[in-house]
Amino acid sequence: MPQMTTYALTMLLAGIGIPILAALNAALGQRLGHPVAASVILFTVALTCAIAALLITRSAGALSSLPGTPKNLFLGGCLVAFYVLSITYVAPHF
Repeated sequence: MPQMTTYALTMLLAGIGIPILAALNAALGQRLGHPVAASVILFTVALTCAIAALLITRSAGALSSLPGTPKNLFLGGCLVAFYVLSITYVAPHF
């Protein structure tokens, strides 16, 4: 399978996952009684999965360049947190 097709398929699956993520995390937030608690659980599971992927792919060495990374590049994490908190809070109200 050509690389562009693989990328496109990956992004398609990621896009399909967005409403599923919203529904699952909203349900977890309702079950726990607070959307922020659900988001903390989601990020804990996501961090665990990301660390596992880092170790499985033997990519941990890439973290050595972290200290010299411009701080504004970390804003993506804030945007992800805002997005997850937003969908977790809003999805149950739809």
